Amino acid sequence: MEIKSPKDFWAGLMFIAFGLFFALWAYTHYQMGTAVRMGPAYFPILLGGLLTVLGLVVFAESFVLKPTGPGARLQLPFNIIDFLIAIAILVACVFVMRALNASADYGILLGVLVLCVLTWRFRPNAKALVLISAACVVYGYLMKPLGLVGATAALVFVSALGGHEFKWKEVTILYVILIVFSILVFVKGLTLPFPLWPERFS
Repeated sequence: MEIKSPKDFWAGLMFIAFGLFFALWAYTHYQMGTAVRMGPAYFPILLGGLLTVLGLVVFAESFVLKPTGPGARLQLPFNIIDFLIAIAILVACVFVMRALNASADYGILLGVLVLCVLTWRFRPNAKALVLISAACVVYGYLMKPLGLVGATAALVFVSALGGHEFKWKEVTILYVILIVFSILVFVKGLTLPFPLWPERFS
């Protein structure tokens, strides 16, 4: 079969890989629960499943639909060397933190910070991809120490830095709307055990 749209092909594979990874990780590490009383695995499995289905649709389209125009050819803002360097930085940061008897989580966060700075300096075309991915990682690792309010702030503001322009007022309004929605739906409505604040403030 001929790949008619490389962009859709790689995007579909990426969606499938991420969706399956998070769904399987949640399934093997957390309790599922029910639709009425959701366990910690319910939401990641649901989202992972939806992301996988979306990936399958996009992947299938890459063999059927042929895009036209100047953006039809796949152009990545980085190369394989950049990818290998990024993995090496993350691994090195984890080993450094373990050598200092600190948690590997801090190594991941340090590695993400280093990658963001290097991307901003040397690969500005990859800024959106790296910063949005970094925001998701930071959100996951900061949920426990900072709570929902702090982790969501990191998610929104770091993601916004990946855009073409950053406006404090607009991003702050988006953050307030998102945190109010998250508290009302997930904490109050679904009664999920998300900490709102760091433990010392509770």
